[in-house]
Amino acid sequence: MDAYNELLGILKDIDMMDQVRSLLGWDQEVLMPPKAAELRGEQIAWISRESHKRKTSPRVGELLDELEERVDLGDIESANVRLAREAYDKATRLPTEFVSELAKHNSKSLISWTEARKNNDFSIFRDDLAKSIDFARKKADYLGYEDLRYDALLDIYESGLTVSRLDPLFEGLRNKVAPLIRSVAERGERPDISWVTENSWEQPGQERLSQKVSESIGFDFEAGRRDASTHPFCGGPNPDDVRWTTRYSETDPFGSLYGSMHETGHGTYEQGRPRDLDFQPAGKANGLGIHESQSRLWENQIGRSLEFCQWSLPLWKEQFPENMQGVEAEDLWRAVNLVEPSLIRVEADEATYNIHIMIRYEIEKLLISGDLEVDDLPDKWDDMYEEYLGIRPTDSSSGVLQDIHWSMGAIGYFPTYTLGNLYSAQLLSAAREDLPEHDAQIRGGDFSPLLDWMRKKVHKRGSILKPAELIEEATGSPPSPEAFVEYLANKVRLLYSI
Repeated sequence: MDAYNELLGILKDIDMMDQVRSLLGWDQEVLMPPKAAELRGEQIAWISRESHKRKTSPRVGELLDELEERVDLGDIESANVRLAREAYDKATRLPTEFVSELAKHNSKSLISWTEARKNNDFSIFRDDLAKSIDFARKKADYLGYEDLRYDALLDIYESGLTVSRLDPLFEGLRNKVAPLIRSVAERGERPDISWVTENSWEQPGQERLSQKVSESIGFDFEAGRRDASTHPFCGGPNPDDVRWTTRYSETDPFGSLYGSMHETGHGTYEQGRPRDLDFQPAGKANGLGIHESQSRLWENQIGRSLEFCQWSLPLWKEQFPENMQGVEAEDLWRAVNLVEPSLIRVEADEATYNIHIMIRYEIEKLLISGDLEVDDLPDKWDDMYEEYLGIRPTDSSSGVLQDIHWSMGAIGYFPTYTLGNLYSAQLLSAAREDLPEHDAQIRGGDFSPLLDWMRKKVHKRGSILKPAELIEEATGSPPSPEAFVEYLANKVRLLYSI
């Protein structure tokens, strides 16, 4: 058998196992009965162990050595070999038993986090979190790094991402965005959102609104589904089976809608991946920064635009006729763009959102370096919120327990949200040049031109290029924060006459 086809056969088996594992993970968060938790941990540990054995097979290394010597490979073949090499090198550095134990622990940790958050009791999660941090340090040591242990964890979620690259990026954003936030605060004007806070928003209406919006954007519910979970996420094994969740609060209708739009962005990306590259590394989504660009694009740059509010207002009035009496599109637009420091990351406005990410980034660096102990984490979290945003959490559920990521071992993940914000602005700016009727299309509820542009420029390109190369190909320029800063400044200027 040709070496390339033999490699693809092995990679398909690995991908099939990973797909099954993703279904087990989705079920654990959405439908699994509580008593099944211990056995589910064993199941996930087993499939992780068996998948890792295939990923580290000496035969994979032999095939890669042979293929890397060939000069007749095309772009897709070369990308598959490059990505397979990256995955093989990382996998062979991790002992199989370590991978199994890590998967088993993450399954257990997810359960304790859910219970801790529900009961507002950090102590329930404390020991599992400490172990997760220890696992993360060991994983970084196995993978190897040049400067900082944390760099090895960042690289898992965005190839080539390092502290030396992120520190100046965050500093630049803070220097440019903080004055905007300060100007809004000093102006002291706040839109009237009493129509939001003084009403109750029943969950069935929120569900129907989210469903309609997701369908209109272009998510195919014949190849996916929507559910509720403690923390919104998008999962599922393949483009024909994409599953996303949101959560509901009868005091805040925006959380469910914009959570749904965020996950719809992830979902349309997954559904738009190139089907001729199924089971191949080059057919996968291109890193979490690119993935987040799609979710942030639909959640914020489209979903919080005046044009979208003009289109969606009749949908709001249909589901909540009494609550929406007298509410105009501009009232909705101002309400969903309220610039105000808040405690919950997923509900933060665009101006303050990246500050939430900076806090998590700084805390993760301290945890992985050992400069912050787990027992000191809740107070450190609260102190940083007070320092960075001028507000202090009053409980753990709205503080250190609000995110699911650490319970899943996803340390190093958070910075990709900021990359997604920057990428989304740059992509939309480029799309606007090709779509001169963009604003009118959004106002009319015609989202297909923008989705088709993303399909062509991002989704169908898979991981053939590296993330930065994909952004440059799609937009004509290397990744830069400039488009995001300009977009945010223009929006704040319109909202607050600054």
